[in-house]
Amino acid sequence: MDGFLPILGNGEHYVTPDKPRQGPPIEQKNLPTFEESRNKFLNGIKEIKQVISSVDVPYRVNEVVLNLKMLPGYTAKSFHPNTLIRHAGATDVGSKKWVSTVLDKNNQPKEVIGKQVFLRMSDDSLKYFERQLNQKEGLLPKGFVDEARLIEDFFFGDNTELLNSFGDDWESGRVELVLHPFGDLEDEVIEKFTSLYERFGGNPEKFKWRSYNPGPLFMSMYVDRQLLQNILVFNPIRTAHPLRFRGIPKVSRSLTNIPMPNTPVDGLKSSIIVGMFDGGVDDRNSYFQSFVKNQDAVASDEDTEFMKHGNAVAGSLLYGNLQKYKSSQALPTPAVSVESFRVFPLSDPTDPDLYEVIDAIEEHVPKREDIKVFNLSIGPEGAIEDDYISRFTYVIDRLTGKGERLFVVAVGNDGDHPDEEERRIQAPSDTINNLAVGAYTFDSPSEIVRAPYSSIGEGREGCKVKPDVVAFGGCEQNPFHLVGYDGVNRMFDAGTSFAAPLVASKAAEIIGRCGVASPLVARALLIHSANHPNKKYDKYLGYGVVPETVEEILGCAPNKVTVLYKQQMLPKQYSKLQVPVVKGLDYKGRVDIRWTIAIATTPNGIHTEDYTTNCIEDTFYPNVNTYVFKAPKGVTTGKKSAKLNIVTQEKEVQALLDQGWVRNNYPWTKSGNQYQKEQQRRANFKWDAVVKRDVSSFKYSELDSPYLVLHAMDRNVQNNGDFFHYAIVVTVHYKDYQGNAYDETLREYNKLQMVQVKARNEILIQ
Repeated sequence: MDGFLPILGNGEHYVTPDKPRQGPPIEQKNLPTFEESRNKFLNGIKEIKQVISSVDVPYRVNEVVLNLKMLPGYTAKSFHPNTLIRHAGATDVGSKKWVSTVLDKNNQPKEVIGKQVFLRMSDDSLKYFERQLNQKEGLLPKGFVDEARLIEDFFFGDNTELLNSFGDDWESGRVELVLHPFGDLEDEVIEKFTSLYERFGGNPEKFKWRSYNPGPLFMSMYVDRQLLQNILVFNPIRTAHPLRFRGIPKVSRSLTNIPMPNTPVDGLKSSIIVGMFDGGVDDRNSYFQSFVKNQDAVASDEDTEFMKHGNAVAGSLLYGNLQKYKSSQALPTPAVSVESFRVFPLSDPTDPDLYEVIDAIEEHVPKREDIKVFNLSIGPEGAIEDDYISRFTYVIDRLTGKGERLFVVAVGNDGDHPDEEERRIQAPSDTINNLAVGAYTFDSPSEIVRAPYSSIGEGREGCKVKPDVVAFGGCEQNPFHLVGYDGVNRMFDAGTSFAAPLVASKAAEIIGRCGVASPLVARALLIHSANHPNKKYDKYLGYGVVPETVEEILGCAPNKVTVLYKQQMLPKQYSKLQVPVVKGLDYKGRVDIRWTIAIATTPNGIHTEDYTTNCIEDTFYPNVNTYVFKAPKGVTTGKKSAKLNIVTQEKEVQALLDQGWVRNNYPWTKSGNQYQKEQQRRANFKWDAVVKRDVSSFKYSELDSPYLVLHAMDRNVQNNGDFFHYAIVVTVHYKDYQGNAYDETLREYNKLQMVQVKARNEILIQ
């Protein structure tokens, strides 16, 4: 590795506490009076009581779930009606986003977004709420009054809209129900639902449930359409969705007559392990014997067809795309070894229940602290939905909520589905703490395009850019060359199943070779180093193509310096992160600055539009001495603001101050995320677990001690006051500089250190 310039670590030494900043103004316009809201609530309660009295006892428990629909636009956590809920004697059991189309003042259709909150209430708490509402306004807490005015409707839902997820042609199959959390009443909920299911002909042997109290309750069962209609009216149900196993993805899956390259010859294996949950691996195959260890994670017998897929995935993890190797060559020793957890075939091939797979993941993953990266090229069929979070997704996010491990997940192969809505990514690639991988191919010898089958974004709230990254997955014209299951010939295929292992292998290699890299750091580095052909993220290629080698990810150039910051923050904390731009260079050119923030956050399975419980809001300040000055009130002519440097333009600054101009409290910012409204801030990924930003082509002379202000935020979720971990990668590119900015950075920022990167031969063992 002669001449290799590794990224710089210890960036956290240049992160210091900062003073709290004032957030964007809270706008409340055209709200109803409290009297109007009071009458709406009282009418709603009257109707709710009538509906409850008509609901048979088997379809409800001692407490019922009611719907609190908020006015459009009031989705920020500051508007969440906590005081109202508390003084209503209710329990908040979740929320979701609602979307509607209205006509604007020009009579044009406009989409509006709001929040719907689910409340669990007993007869007594409903009566108590009614008594509260009948009090004089002056006797009620101000928060109660203010929040009541934000409510559009209060009602008892009948769940009939849940059938919309199934389509008119759906007749029968396995489904997943998600039930609201019911705390101490959960046993009653399960008992009543089980009785209802069996009463209408459900087979108890086809029924499973898994509780994550105080989170959601998941149920998997086999039903026909009539049975489904009968049970969906059970009040505690929140969502329902078909639960179909998408099978082993197929494109051609045929052996070729092209011989495999020769097996590695040095007799060594990597000490870095990647876990994979798939159809098992044939360790009699000479290409796997020394590098794969098998475990049966389910009780069924091995099946050749499932193992073919497992072999292909394991081969991609170990060797990548074999196209670059001649048949006469010997393959290099893989940079990783593989631990295969066989989860297919499932126990009942006529009714595949993926809960077996999820149970196996929950059982085996926590036991294997030595495995930091797991590959998933499997999952349920069907596009994700905004108000439906599968157990598969929720479990994986729970297992990675502290950044201690990483799942790399294929996004699915329905990107060319005739129904546009079905092209969206498939669970569990919608996780917030992991990497979703799509596939690219070439439409000419060198032009990268999305492989037509690769499922597209966007993701859910909290991880909207999906896929995160893409890797080569092949297509019919440019197939992926895989290890053939006969151990003699190559197999040609294509799919995201084979793209994901390329990324999983690199993630594990980063962690194993880089002394400071954790799974969270590896995730940040992979996204940061990804290159999009169009230089901006989209729903097709995500943040772009992962580099071919780990050295590209972990390396710098003399004029392009990457620094790693990793630390933890408490919610509500502000920090200042110094961007390492060297001062005093003999350089008059341009500078690009790019940064990527990745956090590990606990999932909130009952709030689908608030699924991430934490975030970091970032603001970039390019020059510590450049401020915006505002003209005095009443000035109607000329400029009303000016941007000046208080050091180099001292006379001009003083002249404005003498005229009554006012300087902003903080330097001028160019961050792109200073918005007035919550929906605009969310559109800029305010609550996403990953953000990647860049500010391009600054004149070097315009930069002076640039910094980022980091604001750690939480959703006010119960017991969510703990530290959360983050990793930030910053690259400073002096575009035309001919000197050595890398050495100058180490000299000026002397707490930074070159990260120790092991050579490949250092990770190999006998």
